[in-house]
Amino acid sequence: MKNWKRILASGVAASALAASLCATAPASAATGAETEGTSTVSLPMAFSGYDATAAEQNGYAIVTDATGARSSVPVSADAIAFEQQLARQASSRTAYVDGPCGSSWINAKSSGQRKTITTGYVVTHPVIAKTWTVQVWGWSGLPSFTWSGPSGATWFSSWAFNGGGDFANVLPGSNVVMSNGAVCVSGSPGENFHS
Repeated sequence: MKNWKRILASGVAASALAASLCATAPASAATGAETEGTSTVSLPMAFSGYDATAAEQNGYAIVTDATGARSSVPVSADAIAFEQQLARQASSRTAYVDGPCGSSWINAKSSGQRKTITTGYVVTHPVIAKTWTVQVWGWSGLPSFTWSGPSGATWFSSWAFNGGGDFANVLPGSNVVMSNGAVCVSGSPGENFHS
């Protein structure tokens, strides 16, 4: 439980920048369509199940109701307090979250042979683990870069390299495990490199 509190605190500083990047993408960008005035493509993340061990380690329990539906329930005092705080902040904290888990995004810029990719996500809970890969596609090889580890509920990072490539995307299967045990998979946003 103490780890996700530190992770949440470290993600606060990144929240403003990531939120402003996501906020610049109009609603049509959520479908993957790029529109004038934006170069960031955002797609919802999809819920893919629960990691019961991760939930338990962070004060949650995965329960099954009479219909067979599973959900994550806070059981420790810290987890209950966090969920209450999250509910109070819902209007501002989830302003840029698409879908039940959150949203993920990518921005691919090119300046000659120098390529810079910025990617990130906004989810509902602190992330205790992620596997996040960006793949570059084109005639000059297929470089990729993977990030892992914990983060706050808002995370972004950049990767730069010299080389070719026409298109970059968050590789399908890239995912996060949140403190409540929910596993969320990126919608795999991608875009052509632009200046």
